[in-house]
Amino acid sequence: MDDNALSRLFINAQRLLHKNPENQDAISVIEAIKTEWEKRLREFRVGKHKASSPEQGVLSVVGYKVGNEGEKTPFRRQLLDYIMTDTLPFVGSPAHMAEWGEKLTRSRYIKLHRVIRVLASSGRTMGNMDKAVSEWEDDLEYLEEKWAPKVNA
Repeated sequence: MDDNALSRLFINAQRLLHKNPENQDAISVIEAIKTEWEKRLREFRVGKHKASSPEQGVLSVVGYKVGNEGEKTPFRRQLLDYIMTDTLPFVGSPAHMAEWGEKLTRSRYIKLHRVIRVLASSGRTMGNMDKAVSEWEDDLEYLEEKWAPKVNA
C-alpha cells in the first residue's frame, strides 16, 4: 500500500475502534500500521523510502490558499510563519512529515519553498491561474526575504 492508502486504512480502523474499543481486528490493524510507519520512517532516514505525496498537503491542512477563493496576503504570511516556526499537523505518513524537518530549520524552509515553487510552476501551465501564480510568487519572495537569512538557506 502507498502512504495514502495506509492512512485511509488507519482512519477506518480508528473509526471501528471508536465504535467498539474492544475490536481486536481494528487494534491489530492499527498496530500493524504503526509498525509499518516506523519501518518506512527508518528507511526514509537512510534514503531507502520516498514518501508518497499525501492527498491533502500541509499547506492546505493549515489553511493556506491562494487565488480567487484564497486568503488575503497578511493571513497567508501568518500561516507561512506558523509553518516555519511551529508544530505541523500530521499529514500522510511519518516519512512524509520527516521531509518537512524541524521548525526553524533549513530543511523546513527548503521544503516549504519547493512546494510553493512547484505550485507556481504548475499554475503557469494551466489556464486561468494568474492570480494564484502571482500570489505564490509573492509568497516565495516573502519566504526568501524573511526566512532564508534566518535559516542560512
